[in-house]
Amino acid sequence: MFRHELSEVLSLPVTYRMLRGSMPPRDGIRTYVPQAQQTGPNKERGDWVERNKLPVLIRLFVWLLVFRSAVNLIFALIVGLAPDTATATFIATNFDAWPRQMPPEGVFYVSAFLYGLTAWRWYSRDWRARWFVMFMSGATAAKMLGNYAADRASGFPTPMPLGQEVSMFVSIAVNLIICGYLAFYPGMAQAFKETPWD
Repeated sequence: MFRHELSEVLSLPVTYRMLRGSMPPRDGIRTYVPQAQQTGPNKERGDWVERNKLPVLIRLFVWLLVFRSAVNLIFALIVGLAPDTATATFIATNFDAWPRQMPPEGVFYVSAFLYGLTAWRWYSRDWRARWFVMFMSGATAAKMLGNYAADRASGFPTPMPLGQEVSMFVSIAVNLIICGYLAFYPGMAQAFKETPWD
């Protein structure tokens, strides 16, 4: 008798058996919720590495570049919007150092773009910007020193006023200081890593 009832119950559809309570309730089953994937370093995991701070003089240099970019943009707007005013004439005469074949407005726009781009590359810690300035300042100082030494070694040095000679040596010293600062200042190599994953 019991076997006969059991076979009848098992032959019933699944939904009927669920209503009779022979299947476990669905509330007790928990579904799998995938965790959010973390691709980079995480402070909670303990593998976060703080970036080295940008040296103070580099930050000041970046702000100087931003300032010069803004000033050149303002000059371009003044010269472009009111070219016949005395202010525009003064700006074009005294602040446009490029050849006269290019209009002053274009010169100021190009200068503003270049200063802004350079500031962005320095702020984003592009190691190429550091190496480029290091090379240029070192090469400029070496070229000036080489020319001066060759002029003195020739036996007939070019006469040079005292102010011009002082200016040349100050320029050499400034270029050497910039090159040395970018090359050897503590933390500079870490702030401008060529391989940021090291």
